[in-house]
Amino acid sequence: MTPYWSKFAEFERSYDGSALMEFCRNHAEIPVFAITLYLMFVFYVPGLLEHRKALRLKHAFAAWNAALAVFSCIGTTRTAPYLYDAITAKGLDYTLCTHPKQWYMDGPVGLWMALFIYSKIPELLDTCFLVLQKKRVLFLGWFHHTTVLLYCWHAFHNAIATGLWFATMNYAVHTVMYTYYFAMVFARSRPFAKVAAPFITCAQIAQMAVGTAVTARSGFLRRKDQTCQVDPANVKLGLAMYGAYFVLFTMLFWDKYAAAERGAGASAGGGARRGGFPKRFSGARAAWGADKVATLCGVPLTKDGAGFFQPDGNESPEKQDNSPAREGRRKTRASARTRKKLH
Repeated sequence: MTPYWSKFAEFERSYDGSALMEFCRNHAEIPVFAITLYLMFVFYVPGLLEHRKALRLKHAFAAWNAALAVFSCIGTTRTAPYLYDAITAKGLDYTLCTHPKQWYMDGPVGLWMALFIYSKIPELLDTCFLVLQKKRVLFLGWFHHTTVLLYCWHAFHNAIATGLWFATMNYAVHTVMYTYYFAMVFARSRPFAKVAAPFITCAQIAQMAVGTAVTARSGFLRRKDQTCQVDPANVKLGLAMYGAYFVLFTMLFWDKYAAAERGAGASAGGGARRGGFPKRFSGARAAWGADKVATLCGVPLTKDGAGFFQPDGNESPEKQDNSPAREGRRKTRASARTRKKLH
């Protein structure tokens, strides 16, 4: 073990989570300011870049995703075994009602719990990379980032017992998801990454289902026992957030994989196989409708198979352009084609 790693391991063992939790309580304005700047960047910077070339950030973006994948993997190794041991030794309800100070606020698991909360601020850079590269940033992306940051800060502020559940699931899914985004940057690894895309979406749907169930159970226990360390407002926020994510990701999966595959099978004359899943992975993009955009009330949710907001890496710069000028050019070309047909 290197001296630096030994020092970090010792820091993990002696970590006291009270200071960072208290900082979170005293600075509820931080996530609000962060999200305000974030949304201003998302909605206004594309206009400033309208007549400029997209920045070439391929390798920086790949390094960013690789760093988040490694970070999430380490976080998973610190939180998942601890949560499993607590459930098997003391039962499910213990992990849903016990004050964090009594079981996960301190030590290695406490440190990575705090890092999970505060990491939601730098994760906003995911979208900034896309904007600077003039790639498509759609509803599901900025909705996900803003609501997760606000919810996590509120949960940490109130020291809810269920926090370790949410951190563990998020770390685990992000380990796979950011690895996927890293692979999507490079042409050679992109075909293999696309095969994994529907499975990542399934993992995300499962995460939302478990999150909803855990939140609902903790709220039920709180009604029976007022000493249960769960904030009623946070329960309502959690149910709304996880419920919305569950619906959005399920719609995405159905539109991009199940419904699209059925349509592809029917158009081929052979009908669609029950369950909407292809028989083999070859030709996954064509068979599973990778070009289909899921929408909610007419609002496009995503263009990415993993259920986030990153467009396919092999799109042309014109398709990746997020500027208002692109829409104007499209309408002009459509009008010209219409006039040509009439004459």
